[in-house]
Amino acid sequence: MIISIELFGQLSPQSPRRQTLELTPRKTAQEVAVALGINLEEIGLVTINGVQSELQDQVPPGCRLCFFPYVTGG
Repeated sequence: MIISIELFGQLSPQSPRRQTLELTPRKTAQEVAVALGINLEEIGLVTINGVQSELQDQVPPGCRLCFFPYVTGG
C-alpha cells in the first residue's frame, strides 16, 4: 500500500518534509514513525486523513499521515 507522509517542525530535519511510502498492509502510525527514524517522545499529535489519531491506529491505504511535534512557546 502507498501512503503520503508529512512531517512538521523539528520532526522533519532528518527526513524530507513530504514523502510517499510504500508499506506492507496493517501498519500502525507508530510503526511508520519508527521506520522513519522519528523519536516517538517528540510526537505530540498524529493525524490520519486530517483526523486526530493515536500512534496505535492502523494506517489505511492511500491515506495522508501527518506527525506534529509538541507545541512550545511562551
